[in-house]
Amino acid sequence: MRWKGLLLFWFLVIGSGVLMLAFFQHRMIYHPRPYNSYYQNYLESGIQKITYQTREGSQTAFYWPPVGGKHPEMLWLLFGGNAALALDWMWLIEKASAPGIGFLLIDYPGFGKCEGSASPETILASSQMALDRWLEDHAGDVKPQLGIMGHSLGTGAGLQLAGKIPLRKVLLLSPFTSFADMVRRMFGSWLVPLLLHRFENKEPIQNLLQQEAPPEIIIIHGTRDEVIPVEMGRELAALDKQKIEYIELP
Repeated sequence: MRWKGLLLFWFLVIGSGVLMLAFFQHRMIYHPRPYNSYYQNYLESGIQKITYQTREGSQTAFYWPPVGGKHPEMLWLLFGGNAALALDWMWLIEKASAPGIGFLLIDYPGFGKCEGSASPETILASSQMALDRWLEDHAGDVKPQLGIMGHSLGTGAGLQLAGKIPLRKVLLLSPFTSFADMVRRMFGSWLVPLLLHRFENKEPIQNLLQQEAPPEIIIIHGTRDEVIPVEMGRELAALDKQKIEYIELP
């Protein structure tokens, strides 16, 4: 009977470990934080707050209008990495700002000034609502062309939305193929069935490519990326080498 007790003991130990991994995967994936004094200058600058409600509670995105303040001809929706805040894009926006180009910076639920908890579902709902609110408040009779730019986790967050809106351009920085592939690479296949937060980038890109007028798709990946392997960027670019521009940085 002793062997049955040992077997039960190890079963409980392994089972508890698996359950803990499943339960704590949210903390492993997302690293939310509020805005601190470092961002105060941006918050008090000309950036405009876009506030709205989702099931997660109050959400806040940010809009940076074109140089000159006119209506944008092109609106970029920006999605950051798993530890980034929307205003972390400001260094790029300050360099890229130009007449006719606006930027909608989206924080995930639980990040920045947003309430709630991040997941693929809550991120999609929030990003859809952010765009809807912007269109309601700023678009008027003429809707701008839309572009999506995402980095790391933000590539999955942005591509979720990509299939639901008309797009002119998609720019993916350090994209992964899927969260399942990332988990498989880091921990082994045994953990994949326990993955609750499933972002998938292959299928959304394939769906975009099949559109009658597909958006321009650009993928940029660094060969020394230690988080998301460059092979994943190459694999996504290989889905259609004619329609996807791939830039590899040393």
